[in-house]
Amino acid sequence: MPTLAMVVMIALTLFLANWQLDRADQKRALQARYDLMQKDPAVTLPGKQADSTGLLYQKVALRGRFDFVHEIYIDNKLYRGRAGYYVITPFRDDNSGSYVLVNRGWLAAGSNRAIPPMAAQVPGQIRIEGIVTSPNSRYLELSAATVQGRVWENLHFKRYATTLPYAVQAVLIQQINDTQDGLVRVWDRPDAGAAMHMGYAVQWFAIATAILIIYLVLNVKRVPI
Repeated sequence: MPTLAMVVMIALTLFLANWQLDRADQKRALQARYDLMQKDPAVTLPGKQADSTGLLYQKVALRGRFDFVHEIYIDNKLYRGRAGYYVITPFRDDNSGSYVLVNRGWLAAGSNRAIPPMAAQVPGQIRIEGIVTSPNSRYLELSAATVQGRVWENLHFKRYATTLPYAVQAVLIQQINDTQDGLVRVWDRPDAGAAMHMGYAVQWFAIATAILIIYLVLNVKRVPI
């Protein structure tokens, strides 16, 4: 039994270590794609339904108007240790004739969280530059009360799309140009956390090594002198 337990534990820790290495490689690959795409000039979005996978990290240029009526705020976003929101606003792109979601940036939370946030609006036709990202992200919802008015716990794209009176392309644009609205636009690098995954991998490899050493010390018979 001790041998079987040792084999199972080492197999598990090696699996977890390699999973962490794979996650780090994935993030580095995303960063490499991001760096490559930033060398290309900004393009316009296609008129048909865009694929966020094929356009991932592509720079785009939009011209049109924001729909502030359906703007929402994604809660619990930190910037320099301060709590706030991401401001998500639908945008009618005149070039493609379609609607897309734009992450306009970060808005600091007020001292009274009971007061709904309100970001400055930029009326009229404007030009937006941004980076195509996926509107679908992994998250864990611990409560059924994930929507309180305009404040959402997470951006659930399909759920949000059902609240709009028009179809919206399945992409999320991270705005990078300044439109004088006071929002902060400092976006995380795609490889953010890669070093953390490497650290976890090293820890799991160390645990596997420790298990093997303990097993050998406790089970290998000492040869009498």
